[in-house]
Amino acid sequence: MSLFLLEKRLAVCASMVRKGAALADVGTDHAFLPVWLAKCGIVPKAVASDIRPGPLQHAACNIEKYGVGSIVEPRLSNGLDGIRPDEADDVVIAGMGGLMISDIIKRAQWLKDSGKHLILQPMTREEALRSSLAEQGFYILRERAVQEGRHIYTAMLSCYNPKKVDKSDIFQYIGRLSPNIAEDAAYMKREMQRLWKHANGLKLEGDEKRAEELFHIRSEIEKMLLPKLHEKEE
Repeated sequence: MSLFLLEKRLAVCASMVRKGAALADVGTDHAFLPVWLAKCGIVPKAVASDIRPGPLQHAACNIEKYGVGSIVEPRLSNGLDGIRPDEADDVVIAGMGGLMISDIIKRAQWLKDSGKHLILQPMTREEALRSSLAEQGFYILRERAVQEGRHIYTAMLSCYNPKKVDKSDIFQYIGRLSPNIAEDAAYMKREMQRLWKHANGLKLEGDEKRAEELFHIRSEIEKMLLPKLHEKEE
């Protein structure tokens, strides 16, 4: 049976998984990511977990369909609560809100091990997740944006390294994205729009101080993008 192609947002997560790493895919849904990684020989063992029995049944069907039952185990689990530290070197948490991802990480203190890698793809509140990671001592090694239709997502590769965390305001909003990469730049432009809208809302509510802080962050992002914007004009 020929192997399916991963959606772009899952493909960028897959690219961050280390070859030979034991994998935990939290909120696995149909288990497309662990099945694909197993079929490609990238992971020798994987736990495909979900809190809902319905999606887990779909996951089990795909695991059987593609013949990776000896590698990928479907498991009912609330976040990482049902997964042991020795079962996962790389942990993928994708397709959830940033606050929920943050909560899952907080409950799994065993992730505070420099040998563990977190691959995170929040659907909302990315800035809250970056802030929470920094507070907990997790350093973002790499980050990439990916666009699917009208939506743009970001994937973060992170590990525990309290000495290297970046707690700056601007980092909360753009992380380690690069203005030199088209999709990263598109994400940064979107964040500028969001900051503008949020800052104006705060200004109307009378919170001038916080509004000015957000306007300043927006201005700093714009400075990073300016050379690229000028190149486009030329």
